[in-house]
Amino acid sequence: MPHPGREVPMDVKAAFDRGRVLLHDALYTETGNRLPPVRWTRQALRFANELLGQPLCSQDELARRQQAVAQAEQRVAEERGGGQTSRREAAPVALYVTDQDHRTPKKIEDIFKGRDIPYTVLDVTDDEVSRSWALTQAKKHEFPLVFIAGEPIGGLDEVMQADVRGELVKKVFG
Repeated sequence: MPHPGREVPMDVKAAFDRGRVLLHDALYTETGNRLPPVRWTRQALRFANELLGQPLCSQDELARRQQAVAQAEQRVAEERGGGQTSRREAAPVALYVTDQDHRTPKKIEDIFKGRDIPYTVLDVTDDEVSRSWALTQAKKHEFPLVFIAGEPIGGLDEVMQADVRGELVKKVFG
């Protein structure tokens, strides 16, 4: 696999894609399946292919994936070409944490970093007033809690759901 940011020559990429399609066709054909060792091997390899996100795929599926990548690259280029002025300033994002759990806040921070969302971590372990206020506002019983522009979003589950639906970036950047 090439290093990120390094361009792969078209002939190598075309050969790799052709190999993916040929291996897919060999795995998903019914020829030879009367022999149990062939059938079992194919079943195991099909299972592995599906577990890995189907890197081996048909020619039609490969074309669909390449078209989706091209469209995504075009959208990114348009956003960058439009400049950052088209994107509003980020709303303040506060992540309230305590010293009870270190993994969950890290997961939330990873989501924020993945979306380039600026945030502030507020440790309220020793601040009873802030802890009580955050729990009351969010109508939750445990930390970590996320607030965007003073509005309670919730914990990890709610942040993940908002991220998957595309609402997280909309709430932060408008």
